[in-house]
Amino acid sequence: MATGGSMTKRKPRAAEAAKPKPKSVAQVGADEASDIDMASDSDDSQIDDNDDEEMAEPMLAGENASSENTTKTDEHKKGHPGAKPTNAEIMALNETSLLFKSNLFKLQVDELLSETSVAANTKPTRGLDAALKQIRDVLTSLGDVKEMSTDSASNYVRKQSKASGKLAMIPFPDPAPAVGMPISFAFMAPKIVNIVGSYPLGMAAQSHSGFNVDVVVQMPAELFQERDYLNFRYFYKRAFYVAVLLIGLQQHSAISELFDVEFSCLRSDTRLPIVVLRPKSGVKHLGKLGCTVRILPSIAHDTLPLRRLSPERNYVRPSYISNAKEAESDEANLPATPQYSAAILSDALLLTHMKYLFETTEMCPEFPRAATLLRIWIGQRTAAGRKLGSHKLAGSQRLNGFVLTMLLAWLLRCAHSGSSSGPKLSGTMSAYQLFKGVIEFLAVHDFEEAPIQFGAEANMDAFGDNFGAVFVDPTDSLNLLSGVQEWELAELRMEARLTALDINHHVEDRFTRVFLSAALTDVSAKYDHVFRLEVDLSKFLSPKHGAELKPARRLAELEFGHPVAAVQNRIASFLSSALEKHTRLVAVHPCADACFEDGVKAMRRHVFFIGIVADAAEARRLVDLGPNPDAQPLEASRFRAYWGERAELRRFRDGAIRLATVWGAGEMSMEKRAGILPRMVAYLLRRHFSVRAVPEVMQSDDLYVVDNARPNNAKAFGLVTDPLAGSLFCMSTRIAAFTQTIDISADSADQISFEAAVSAFDEFQSEIKKLEDQMPLRVHTLHAVSPGLRYASLVPPKPLSMDQGGDDSFIEPLHVVVEFASSNKWPDDITALHKIKTAFLLRLGESYTALHPESRVELVNRFHGRGAADGLLTGGSSLTLGAHENMDYEGDNCIDIKHVASGLTFRLSMLCNREGELLAKKAADMKLAGLPAHAEAIEMAHRRWTRNHVWRPRHHRQILDLCQRHHPAVSMTIRLLKRWLSRHMLLGQAVGVPEELAELLASHVFTDVSGGLSEPATGYAGFVRCLRLLAEWKWSEDVFAVDFSADSREASDEDGVVANTLAQGIWISSGMPVSAAEMLQKAFADAKEHSKLKDSLRVATEHDPEATWWGTLSPVLTRRLRTLAKASLECIVSCLDTGSDLQLPQVFTTPLNDYDFIIKLHRDVVCRKYEQLPKSAFTTDCVVEAEDSDDDMLEQPEIFKNLLPTMRQSMPGKLPQSKRHANPFHHPGMVGFDPVALYVRDLVNVYGDSMLLFNDVYGGHIIAGLWNPAVTSKPVPFTANILANVLPAPEAKTASSRPMVKYNIEAVVEEMTRLGEGIVDSISVQRS
Repeated sequence: MATGGSMTKRKPRAAEAAKPKPKSVAQVGADEASDIDMASDSDDSQIDDNDDEEMAEPMLAGENASSENTTKTDEHKKGHPGAKPTNAEIMALNETSLLFKSNLFKLQVDELLSETSVAANTKPTRGLDAALKQIRDVLTSLGDVKEMSTDSASNYVRKQSKASGKLAMIPFPDPAPAVGMPISFAFMAPKIVNIVGSYPLGMAAQSHSGFNVDVVVQMPAELFQERDYLNFRYFYKRAFYVAVLLIGLQQHSAISELFDVEFSCLRSDTRLPIVVLRPKSGVKHLGKLGCTVRILPSIAHDTLPLRRLSPERNYVRPSYISNAKEAESDEANLPATPQYSAAILSDALLLTHMKYLFETTEMCPEFPRAATLLRIWIGQRTAAGRKLGSHKLAGSQRLNGFVLTMLLAWLLRCAHSGSSSGPKLSGTMSAYQLFKGVIEFLAVHDFEEAPIQFGAEANMDAFGDNFGAVFVDPTDSLNLLSGVQEWELAELRMEARLTALDINHHVEDRFTRVFLSAALTDVSAKYDHVFRLEVDLSKFLSPKHGAELKPARRLAELEFGHPVAAVQNRIASFLSSALEKHTRLVAVHPCADACFEDGVKAMRRHVFFIGIVADAAEARRLVDLGPNPDAQPLEASRFRAYWGERAELRRFRDGAIRLATVWGAGEMSMEKRAGILPRMVAYLLRRHFSVRAVPEVMQSDDLYVVDNARPNNAKAFGLVTDPLAGSLFCMSTRIAAFTQTIDISADSADQISFEAAVSAFDEFQSEIKKLEDQMPLRVHTLHAVSPGLRYASLVPPKPLSMDQGGDDSFIEPLHVVVEFASSNKWPDDITALHKIKTAFLLRLGESYTALHPESRVELVNRFHGRGAADGLLTGGSSLTLGAHENMDYEGDNCIDIKHVASGLTFRLSMLCNREGELLAKKAADMKLAGLPAHAEAIEMAHRRWTRNHVWRPRHHRQILDLCQRHHPAVSMTIRLLKRWLSRHMLLGQAVGVPEELAELLASHVFTDVSGGLSEPATGYAGFVRCLRLLAEWKWSEDVFAVDFSADSREASDEDGVVANTLAQGIWISSGMPVSAAEMLQKAFADAKEHSKLKDSLRVATEHDPEATWWGTLSPVLTRRLRTLAKASLECIVSCLDTGSDLQLPQVFTTPLNDYDFIIKLHRDVVCRKYEQLPKSAFTTDCVVEAEDSDDDMLEQPEIFKNLLPTMRQSMPGKLPQSKRHANPFHHPGMVGFDPVALYVRDLVNVYGDSMLLFNDVYGGHIIAGLWNPAVTSKPVPFTANILANVLPAPEAKTASSRPMVKYNIEAVVEEMTRLGEGIVDSISVQRS
């Protein structure tokens, strides 16, 4: 199809040629006055995101549009048994194998349609149908009201409504008619009352807020004059007519007993008030149905000269708006009012659109079912009616199910098969095929670049000049996308692309993600940045507002039909244009508060939620490049207008001279880079809209620049000093503070980075490889396994220079596995092999110190002396061999090398494949020898060896590749998740979440690109989605797998723009192979069959289908995570709801009253206490809450920030002078020594069967515990080999002759105190 060109309808098939030829659009318009009760409205109201007033079927006249098809079907069923199957029956038989991966998906789609579809003339809707007949009788029996003036009409409505007990006013749009305006109001009962919309056609679907039933009331033509389309005259008369309808329904006792009758606005447009009837609770056959009846006024096609309502003409004279009496200028020079004329046309073309859809239904039997699927799909992706805290979101009122239904009709009847605009859909296709075709069309089509039309006579130039997106209806007069904002279409296109990936997934059917996912409407998790903007709309609602503005600007505001919609469009278009390179989407969601329901009586204060989907690469750039002033003067002027004094003229290294804005220096940390985009948004809103922002978003230099040079038009919401001016709150910048530590705060984060640690490791690796001449075997490679070397530790590795003494309270070693060249000379004795490994490491250390004499090398053991196991005791790996005396620990010997150039300490262990083979062989021999205990111990040793030398290096490479090459925000997400887990004392240790498992959980929200949401570009979005995952995932029902191979692309071009062609298979993603996915599913099914799941958190990967690498969390821990995640999400939503971070610290504060006993440690011996949160993280709008922190620990001297660049320049080659703290045990240079972790390890080894212990591994001074009720609460008979501290329980009754004993909790508490002498401050038992 050529853009803007004509559409030739497809040729009818032979089977269709015998059918009566459908009427033309002209014939349909001529037949509108007939008694056929069918009509369609092209719009929705704010009541429901699936509001379906657009299609109709004869109901009140007793005629069912589907009766003919039903009769034909019944006749076919009654045919003789030997009849050949029809094409439809054959396609139905083959549909499952051709379209779906499994039978389940088709069954789910059929079940969804049967459960959500609402059809007229059925048993569930019998009461509704009877009520609709009552409403029709009441409306057609209303008495006439003679002509009267504006004042008389207002008094009449006020008096009549007061008599009914509910005071009402005429819902006049803004501007209301002036006193003395020459206009007369009258009322005549409607002669035509039709039930319209999706309900009678069988396209209605239940949603979270029910469904709508629309009743069209055609206003008599005698009430209007020929030129009533000018200056709101039509809308004034329409408002009076609606007011009389409301009063008539309220005064009827039968209606008032069934319904609450009130005003509302169609599509949130104050020019289009309607009457809504909501069933009262408890009403039989109505209260539980969840329906809302809407009375929609309309006019016949010949009531007004619709041919004059062209989008390029003006119908609201500026002199009328400004009350000026001077003569109007030439009409051609007046600004066009395309949305004004579209509002009138939408009333006049209801029946026309309905009949066109009815014809389409006759041509395609599956058309209603496909339309229902589309309504369900868009209902799950719009925010209309959804709640964010106490705020109800308005959502998109104009981009609704009717638009998608008309698009489906266009694809069926008008789209060319060879057109670049979309595929040709056939009337013989199934509902799912039709649904899929529309989704794939939406995923690639741009309605602005390629407008479409049903006919061939529309003036596409006029539509294109006055609308953004264009979709012209069958009459060639109405743009069906009128009022739809650019960001709404962009979001719809984004959602369609993700759905296309889901429905074409090469492995599985994803029914839940396509039709039932609740995450798609969660504003708090859907966007990378979420802003809460509260503004004062009193200026827009003031009667003097029109006199304060130029008529052209006032007219532009009135075009949107509501002041909130005008402000919404202004903010969205402005931010989208200013941040075009940095964002993929800027969505502005207004709240559906009283401002929509009360029409022009909007609230003074209104809340908008701004959601931004960021471009991950551009949003972190320190320099935003603008145009060249000489080559692009217009673009340069616009750039300066956006940024003011922030826009600087700069010369770059390539010689280019361009305008640019600079947001930081080259050493800016990742956290601050993530906050650049929120700073930009806050800067723009303050400069152009006088909006105040919280300090975490706006910095002092931003305030100075913006306040000294604000443009004259930046007074939209009042002055900045006005307490009622707009205010801005951003959660993403505030929550990033919880990755800081007392040591590394926001100010010092610029000096210490992950990039420096990774570069130091690369340098260290090259230095080690140079020692090959001094080693018996060549060093093949070094495998990093430390989280600090894959961007996954809480903070970047902290360097310690020798001039600082090389000491700190806690020195974190960076674990590295050394792999030498292969050799067949390794001994077969495992003890001898361990000794040779130790000798290799010693030789390596000696050779390194020979070339680097300033370095320090020390042989350590991760279990003996002062070495902690892997920093964090992940997944109990350090405890697996604690109870076996015969195991040799020498295999855990390693060396610590202090890398002087970087100030980091690397801990090297050795990989020898022969060791793994020997351990596996020895375990098998023990089993054959009948020694199961020894075999189990050796199997654990082999598992630990595999984890340390095989699994961890592979996991490290996967996470590092994900952070470095694909998703930079993975790092911040992992760090926030680890901080959250540690603050709730659920990270590491014997019963906590292994840190590798936490990294996999965070990676899932980035690698699962077909999950209904685009991959996050910020740590905030990733963290919130991780919490949703923990709160909602059904671990015992669905496979949870992280697909690191999922690099799905919608097209081969770099920009990710899909070619405007829908070839079969273009949406197939290149993720995990089918064989690997089948293996994952089989492993999950086996575990489920053997009852190994039991609601346990289980994470699998392509290389670990059985989820054995990091283990499976217990059901108790999984439920604890679910509970905490739900509570944390509620706190985050509450912060967005109130615009305050008062409850944010609760997200990272765990309740201690859930535990049985609490062990408090001396803070002085907690070596990692400086990894705790700084005081600033708990600073809220109202209170400073430094929980469990000492002033002497928090208050540290700092260097002036503005002196740091000078200091670094004056000391080239020096390491960053970070904070350091002497070792509390007065033994300098103790690497990896964490007495708290060692104390917890000892307690677990001794009391692991009777208690569970939890603590914050990042410097927490509290250890919380839970008694095992199976051990501590039940008395047992005394035996000589009982492994517990017990005391007699004479009160316990038993049939045995042996005495009963019970767990001696008091003695155990004393033992734990003695074991922790010098560490434990106190132990308090809360429950015994």
